[in-house]
Amino acid sequence: MELTILDYLGLPEGSILSVRSGPTRRQSPLPCSAPFRLPPGPWPLRIDVLGLLGKSSSHIALTSGENGLCRLPLEGKDGRSMSVTFQICAEGGPRPKTSPTLSRREADVVPVKKRDAEADARAYLDTHRLHEFMHGLFELLLRERPEDPYSFMATRFRQAAAMEAQTANEGAGTPSVGLKVSRSSVSTAPTSAASLSLSSTTRESALATTTASFGEVPEGAFKVLVRSMRGRSVAKLVVLPGEKVGSIKQRLHAAMAAPVASLQLLWLGEMLPNDSTLEDWFVEPGLVVLNVVPSHKEPKIRHVLSGASEGGIRLWDSTNAEKVQDMTPPAQSAILAMAANWERMRVVCTTSDGRMQLWDLSEGICLNSVVAHQDEAGCVDVDWATEQALTGCVAGAAKLWCLKTFRCLKVLPSESAVDSFSVDWPARRACGGLRSGAVRLWDLDAAQVLGDFLEGVDAAKESGTAVSGTVVDCSGRRALSGFEDGHLAYWHFDGKGAVEAQAGDSRRKSAKVFLAHYSALRSLVAQWRATDSRALVGSDDGSLSLWRIDSAECLARFARHIGFVWAVHADWARDRAVSGAFDGCLKLWDLRTGECLRTIQGHSRPIRSICCG
Repeated sequence: MELTILDYLGLPEGSILSVRSGPTRRQSPLPCSAPFRLPPGPWPLRIDVLGLLGKSSSHIALTSGENGLCRLPLEGKDGRSMSVTFQICAEGGPRPKTSPTLSRREADVVPVKKRDAEADARAYLDTHRLHEFMHGLFELLLRERPEDPYSFMATRFRQAAAMEAQTANEGAGTPSVGLKVSRSSVSTAPTSAASLSLSSTTRESALATTTASFGEVPEGAFKVLVRSMRGRSVAKLVVLPGEKVGSIKQRLHAAMAAPVASLQLLWLGEMLPNDSTLEDWFVEPGLVVLNVVPSHKEPKIRHVLSGASEGGIRLWDSTNAEKVQDMTPPAQSAILAMAANWERMRVVCTTSDGRMQLWDLSEGICLNSVVAHQDEAGCVDVDWATEQALTGCVAGAAKLWCLKTFRCLKVLPSESAVDSFSVDWPARRACGGLRSGAVRLWDLDAAQVLGDFLEGVDAAKESGTAVSGTVVDCSGRRALSGFEDGHLAYWHFDGKGAVEAQAGDSRRKSAKVFLAHYSALRSLVAQWRATDSRALVGSDDGSLSLWRIDSAECLARFARHIGFVWAVHADWARDRAVSGAFDGCLKLWDLRTGECLRTIQGHSRPIRSICCG
């Protein structure tokens, strides 16, 4: 792509404008007469303004002296003397040695490289597992609701500090002869609400010494200490180089009394796939601490489909949290929405570059692709019986498609971005949750707007906030709006036009508003029934909660992701749900108990869409 600078304000003449897009940097002095040529793709853009200190004369011929050394004088802007000395080498020849002057200057500088502040902070938090500890602490606090929450938290902090000190002492007492401690020997501070609720005496007695004898260990083998997330020692194994993680789980089967498929091994918070080895994760030979997470409950959901910001779709087997298919489209763009047919193993997805794609999940191939919109296509709904699909865009109209020919049948007018759909296919009616907070009702056959309903917007304005997400029941004419401040609004609308609806109707009910979280609610799914409807919502604070909508009763609160929850899918018949978040993790939940059954480190970037079945 090309970036043209049309105007600038407050920048002195002669400044150098530096534009960086992903790994590519372009520079030009002001005014910039030529456009910047940058690589295509969703790269973040960074612009720096640099000052000119000195420059070389034009048309300089390089003439090297002894050993290929060349000293080039520079013209300093303030008149000072400037020069740079470099060495000219032939292609493929030996690399030049650093000059004595430059060597002395490097020796004067403190030999510590500047580290990225965010990466350094993340490493510190990961080393002490503070993310998991704080999430577990607040989960336990909300569950038990003690009268004195500060004393309650202080007790847990003291227990964590005692456990941290004991772990440090154990590490210091590890014999150094013939034993190389792995980087995975991190703190075993409490990482879940269950572990936080244990007394310090129970926790200390549960810890086993890491220096116990492993017997005879072959050269290059790993001494693996397997611990539960509560810090309890489960097993001590000698793992040979090249042994698969699946084989390690088989050996843990007897000690855990849990099915092999339900065991998950983690190293430094990363889930280890069955077909990988410790060497694949660059684990150093020696003492290695792995955490095991067992789940005795049946996941019930067989397949999980995920799409993330880096593009591509991944199919997972939830019984063992292993990847089945990795489907990469020709053009890398974020997968924003999906609708799957598990009987035919087909999925329709929409992307951030406006494409609609049809995939064969069993073969992992893209059957068809079309540019459906000129901007982000953020939602999709499919009627597999008639093979028709409805797609929405952040700018412009929604569109009705024929999946047999991938041809646009109707264009549904919309001036605002469409974030969600609810379609009554037999009645040929569709409702869209607009980003403005309104709900729009369309006639699919006539491609006409039947009405706009603003109860959610009005309720948000009364609360001094805005609508962040909407889920609609097209058949029952009702909706649930999530607000930026964490409130939920449940309201009804009818099938009349916008003007008639605003005139007032005794059958219409006012919005019922209640507090669900303390951060914005962007991911909402609902089970609409005549009575006892339920809704699962995901928040920007990383947590989820399950609500009985009619009575505004909280049925369950779930553990947290690290980052915003951007995708939620619920299988109400099986009482299971899957969530995806900014941290790239997928979590499988039991809706009856709130228990996390599986955690899958699915992607390296935020997860934007989920399907399960």
